[in-house]
Amino acid sequence: MRRRGGSIDSRTGWAVGLLTASKLVLNSGFRFVYPFLPALGRGLGVDLQQMGLVLSVRWGVGFTAPIAVRAVAPRGQSRRLLITGLAVFAFGSFVTAVSGVFVGAIIGFAFMGLGKPLFDIGAQTHVSERVPYARRGRVLGILEMSWAGGFLIGAPVAGWLIDRGGWDLPFWTVGSAALLLVGVVGWLFAGAAASTANGATGTDRPWSQSLVFLITVAASAAALEIVLVTMGAWLEGAFGLTLAALAGVGSLIGVAELTGEGLMVAFIDRIGKRNAFALALSTAAAALVVLSFVSDRAGPSLFAMFVVMITLELAVISAIPLASEFRPSNRSRFLSWWLVAGGIGRIFADLVSPRLYETSGMPMVSRVAAVTALMGAALLMIGVRELE
Repeated sequence: MRRRGGSIDSRTGWAVGLLTASKLVLNSGFRFVYPFLPALGRGLGVDLQQMGLVLSVRWGVGFTAPIAVRAVAPRGQSRRLLITGLAVFAFGSFVTAVSGVFVGAIIGFAFMGLGKPLFDIGAQTHVSERVPYARRGRVLGILEMSWAGGFLIGAPVAGWLIDRGGWDLPFWTVGSAALLLVGVVGWLFAGAAASTANGATGTDRPWSQSLVFLITVAASAAALEIVLVTMGAWLEGAFGLTLAALAGVGSLIGVAELTGEGLMVAFIDRIGKRNAFALALSTAAAALVVLSFVSDRAGPSLFAMFVVMITLELAVISAIPLASEFRPSNRSRFLSWWLVAGGIGRIFADLVSPRLYETSGMPMVSRVAAVTALMGAALLMIGVRELE
């Protein structure tokens, strides 16, 4: 089927559908924890700062992504990355559920933190090799809609499971689904050879631009995580929300993120990937400043949070098609460094944000996130040129 900027065959179309569904499972397991962080902490017998440490370990394992990618798929074979990522994620989910203690959660989250980037890199590499850069923002945007699904679908389901079966039941559920997908993906992607006829459209970018881009990615990830990691405690403490209400807020955030991803699908290839990234970060900074002034009022603060989630989601996902074309000679390797950069930002947020919240409250958390996002936007516009 012919499209503007190149052709996309039907096999690529159904592959994107399967990869999106698989990512929904992994993203649900990754993201449902945020609104229920206090509940998970109570189940494990630890406080919010210790749960922040658990989250930081999950992102910190992402530092090994370049090494893991080379070990699992030295030639960037996407199928190997997909299968290994699903299997490792399932194992981590089971370890977390069966242990029921703080140390076990750290170990389990570490394996989940390794499995998800392996799968993500495999999925992004598979798509990037088959979709021309001029249309890649739209197709990767469809793939990444599963990220919003982690809140929109995963959070309500997790809340229902926790309410009826305890804090560990969501981990059993996600792990079982991921294990089933190992067989499905392994079978359906058998014999799927790389095709770079459409994907390889440019030359490797200078490392100076690559470094600035990676710093911007770290800043955008930190801005998002700074808010997310304290969200559950803030909503419980400020407004007394129950588990069911927190699940509803998770769904609201999922809708916001789905809106951001929809905007990416519709406009990113038209306005340019870099421009979309910078515009989203700048708008998020403004919304975070507003949030810092209304964080004690339920209606205005939830609306501000809605805008923050739309814009930060658009920022984070706008970085993916950019990352896919910085080093066309070895996409999977550079995508692994993109994940490392995001992990650095999230680790910083996971370690700093809970303490900042407990000492200074949500207004200061929002302002720090706003400054971080604005610095990222400035760096991007100064140090990175549009790739198209």
